[in-house]
Amino acid sequence: MRRRWSAVLVAGMLSLALAPAVLAAETLTTELSGDNAVPPIEVDGSGEATVTISDDEQTVTWDVSYSDLTGAPAAGHIHLGAADANGPVMIPFAEVTESGTTGSFAAADYAGGEGLPDDWDGVLDAIRDGNSYVNIHTEANPGGEIRGQLAGDDGAGATTPPTDTEAIAPTGTGGSSTAVLLVALMLGALAGLTRFAVARRR
Repeated sequence: MRRRWSAVLVAGMLSLALAPAVLAAETLTTELSGDNAVPPIEVDGSGEATVTISDDEQTVTWDVSYSDLTGAPAAGHIHLGAADANGPVMIPFAEVTESGTTGSFAAADYAGGEGLPDDWDGVLDAIRDGNSYVNIHTEANPGGEIRGQLAGDDGAGATTPPTDTEAIAPTGTGGSSTAVLLVALMLGALAGLTRFAVARRR
């Protein structure tokens, strides 16, 4: 009976260890200003942008607010490009209002284009790697009036870590190594329980 319950216990622990972790949405933020434009622009406008990659990585959503622009915003986008460069539009904002814009863009709607990532995975990589920026355009500054780099190592953006109830699934060899270690520990525990049961019977 002890051996049977030991086997059931270890089987349950193995199932938990090998089950895929729950994915969490990734949220990135940035401050928008004319100082971030390339070249910099002296304007009073400023803003904030929050961009979120959904947990299934199939949607990018945004929530952007701004004020004191030189005029009504003409357009808004997430562009491909480093902090010191201008790049093509990667994700267009469907609508911009006088004070901000919210919306979403699905992987299925991405068509690529000249100078853009070949596929959706490349889009997500660009956002995560600090190679994209939010840009708000006006009539006075059609190339972009206020701008902010997403993520990156320059401190222009930040990634919100998962909460206590969220966990990002392990990727690459690190996740596999962890699973293997857990399995080895559990098998060792099973062997110890078996030896204990045998000793008790003696």
